[in-house]
Amino acid sequence: MSNTTVPLQPKDSRFGWTKASRKEEFAKCLTTPTGKTHRVVIQGQVRDIPIIRIHQNLPKYRLENGRTASAQVEYLARNPGETADFFTLDAELWRVQEVQHNLLLKLAEKSDLRKYFEDTSKQQVDPILLDDSGFVINGNRRLSTWRDLYHSDPPKYKHFEYIDVAVLPAIDSKAIDRLEAELQIEKDIKADYTWDAQANMMLAKRQRDGYSDKELADLYGKKESEVKELLDMREYANDYLKSRKKENMWSLVAAAELAFRRIVTTRSSVGGVGRQQLFKEASFALIDKPEEVRDSLHDAIKGMANNIEPIIEKLKTSFPVEVAAADAETTELFGDDTGKKGDEALDLGLSKEIGKPENAAKARDIIVEFIESQKQLKRDNKSAEKLLDCCARATAALEDGIKLGLGAETKTEGVGVQLDRLESQIAKIRTFIATK
Repeated sequence: MSNTTVPLQPKDSRFGWTKASRKEEFAKCLTTPTGKTHRVVIQGQVRDIPIIRIHQNLPKYRLENGRTASAQVEYLARNPGETADFFTLDAELWRVQEVQHNLLLKLAEKSDLRKYFEDTSKQQVDPILLDDSGFVINGNRRLSTWRDLYHSDPPKYKHFEYIDVAVLPAIDSKAIDRLEAELQIEKDIKADYTWDAQANMMLAKRQRDGYSDKELADLYGKKESEVKELLDMREYANDYLKSRKKENMWSLVAAAELAFRRIVTTRSSVGGVGRQQLFKEASFALIDKPEEVRDSLHDAIKGMANNIEPIIEKLKTSFPVEVAAADAETTELFGDDTGKKGDEALDLGLSKEIGKPENAAKARDIIVEFIESQKQLKRDNKSAEKLLDCCARATAALEDGIKLGLGAETKTEGVGVQLDRLESQIAKIRTFIATK
């Protein structure tokens, strides 16, 4: 860290000075530069941004931070007293910044960032990147950690009282999004961004800033199809949480990424709209209790898709099924076509039955039992064909030996012993076959 003498400034707020005070401090610091710079690419141009030294209280957290996209939604769900626009109305508010601080701290703890900086030998290396108004573009988790450590023990963590920052020139929000993606997401999104946070971040940008799927793909270095798949997975996860009366509790599905991806990538193979609805509800029943599946969730969902017909027949014997009456859902799924009274409508009726909370456990037991029985059949068939497979491989090996090994220079020592063993084993097999 820099040893530059730091200016004495008021420290009246832990979560950001007023905007006027931030701007004033930036201008003052830039009149006595440290001589150090931080290189970034802004709108296709390489820029060397001066590094200045400020008190840690000065910056504000950027509320559009991608890592906290799901955490913010879940916070609002758990705190119904907050308004829906809590995180979008005014980023300057102390209360909003305090909540964002606590969300960032939880993320820092999950990634062991706090544990890392609790070691006083670990100090700041790279500057925190701020926009021209003093909001953090890169380094939100680090700043929250340093603030919390310093606040908990100022003498011990005095090295975090003042921090190095680089303040960007004025640029539009889309340029900031691109810079954030380049600095954070493209290099570590797999490690630090849960799939639901990625999806909620992308959805927010689409709704708030009008990004298309293609623009989101370009922004985050993905294929457009990958963006569509991720948002599709989010839609299923959102349906799941709503159906379990856990709306927006995204931490409950963070570990089920592969399961929701399997639903999205497999659904088209199971049949029409009604059957896909049934497949969805059956998958949700499995997701409820992954510990009862006896397999990975995504493999169980794949196994269910591969055996959808017999599984449906098993479910029909356990649940009363009637043709679903026309309602808003059936009209949306099938339109006004009376053809919905066929198999599609029966599938929809069954999906409604297994979607009931009191039926989920029974449906799960039926599905898991059938999948396990199919796996056992495959193991049994493989065992039944073991003798034939081994004989075929032995024959192929001998044929190769004859083709390649019957030459003038072939060593024959020990070959006779091996042939005696083979003949003995062959005799045993012939005796077994004679008794069948």
